[in-house]
Amino acid sequence: MYPITSSRHDHCPQSPSARAAQRRPHPRYRLTRAAEQRTGRPSWLLAALLVALPLGAGCGGTTSGSATAAPDSPTTAATPQAPHVIGYSRIVDLTHPLYDEMAFWPGGVPFRKIQLVGYDQGYLLHKFEMGENVGTHVDAPRHFVEGTAGVDAIPLQQLVVPAVVIDVRDQVAQNPDYQLGVADISAWEATNGPIPAGALVLLNTGWHQRFAEPGRYTNQDADQVMHFPGYGPEGAKLLIERDVVGIGIDTLSLDHGPSPDFATHRLMLAAGKYQVENLANLDQLPTTGATVVIAVLPVRDGSQAQARAFAFVP
Repeated sequence: MYPITSSRHDHCPQSPSARAAQRRPHPRYRLTRAAEQRTGRPSWLLAALLVALPLGAGCGGTTSGSATAAPDSPTTAATPQAPHVIGYSRIVDLTHPLYDEMAFWPGGVPFRKIQLVGYDQGYLLHKFEMGENVGTHVDAPRHFVEGTAGVDAIPLQQLVVPAVVIDVRDQVAQNPDYQLGVADISAWEATNGPIPAGALVLLNTGWHQRFAEPGRYTNQDADQVMHFPGYGPEGAKLLIERDVVGIGIDTLSLDHGPSPDFATHRLMLAAGKYQVENLANLDQLPTTGATVVIAVLPVRDGSQAQARAFAFVP
């Protein structure tokens, strides 16, 4: 197990008296010695991730967004916060690579990689183009609700969170248009306890195994109607009540394929939640205990954007 820790210190604005009280800075982010001894050196990936760890407390020891003490008050020179720890034994990639001919939403803009410079000119350079909903990607509230947050405005603390995995593969094997409902969530909670506030709920349908075959992944019938599982609107309403940060799935959409109105999109995004679509390898995650990282591209005011998603598994 490789523990990662982070602590918050004097990178927040401080008064002169606070700076005097903290003569020797405490590192804001660090890998534990156990991880360093295991790997021989700190991993650049893990070190970079520490920037996004949910530190919880703001400057001066107050919760982010709450009132802060006046300058030079005794509470401004607060001691460093207790570190947050992610213990893991492996990392699971939840992202599909981007490549030409990959599955995409019918009628959308597919991925294309175009070479601009070759090695004969000294180096290799490409450009690429695609719709913002191609591959593993995040839907921000702005996707359906005008004037709300874009992908760049999703707080970092909501992008490194506990994962809750609900497995409906058996149901999907019987009905490809299956929708997660209240009964599924209640059954999950009866076994595992209440879904915690602040978690990202991931629906493991097993559909990611079709991704390499675009025709089977979109699964359109003779009338061009798609058929794949999703979240039902009643299930979505219950997850909003549970105050999750968002939901994710291993299909093209959070709504099931035949949905005529994207009811789940409208509910979740209007509630300020984000969504992750086209995830991979959800069958490699435990029901609880993993920490998921959704490293979405911060496209300014973007309604959707691609993400590298992965999970630390104990």
